[in-house]
Amino acid sequence: MNNKKYGMPSPMNRTEMEHNLNLVIEDFNKKIDSGNKDLIQNVMWVTYPHLKEVKKTPNFRISLLTVNENIRLQANMKKWM
Repeated sequence: MNNKKYGMPSPMNRTEMEHNLNLVIEDFNKKIDSGNKDLIQNVMWVTYPHLKEVKKTPNFRISLLTVNENIRLQANMKKWM
C-alpha cells in the first residue's frame, strides 16, 4: 500500500483549523483594503456570505459548529497554497 498522500491535507487539530480560518480572514481584509473594485466584488460574492456565519465563542475562539463546508475548504486551501 502506498502511504503517500495526494491532495489537500486536512488540519490535524482545532488550532490548525483556527489558524487556517484566520488566514481566510486576513486575506479577506487585504482584498477589501486593496481598493480594487472587481476584487472586492468577487470576495463579497464568494467569501463574505460564508464568513459572516462564523461566530466566536465566549472565550474568543472560533466556534467550529458555525463553520460550513465552503469556508472550511477555502481555509484549508489557503494553508495548502
